[in-house]
Amino acid sequence: MCESYIVNCQCGNNSAEIFFGKMLLDETSVERLFCPECSQGHEENQLQRVWDNGWVLELNMDIIRLHSSTFGIPADSLTADWVFDSGYVTWVGVTPDDTTRRNQERDKIQHLAKTDVLAYIKAMKEWGIEREKRFSNEGWRKMRL
Repeated sequence: MCESYIVNCQCGNNSAEIFFGKMLLDETSVERLFCPECSQGHEENQLQRVWDNGWVLELNMDIIRLHSSTFGIPADSLTADWVFDSGYVTWVGVTPDDTTRRNQERDKIQHLAKTDVLAYIKAMKEWGIEREKRFSNEGWRKMRL
């Protein structure tokens, strides 16, 4: 079973839920997280950092390189971007707080399931489509791939 892990950002005001796909890596592969407020002033072009809409996920590339043969990539070719985009260490969902936001948004629609099933189905479909459009317009990394 794949795992997820909550990581607090460096300023302590925000957090992200991190997904470890394919059961290879765990929380030891995550060094630090920076939210948009605390990521300002950090260098963007570093192989151990993934940038996504101002959020920065810094990975422990020494630990990740230990798995390079499993990835089928030479250790010196691995980057945090590749690890993130390949789903080995990534957000749960599209954004760092996608689970929380999704549940809050969906809760606003749930009441229809008890009173008007067709309206509920229509509202859920519209919500899903609008949500994807919003994520694309906001420029989230997973929507660009």
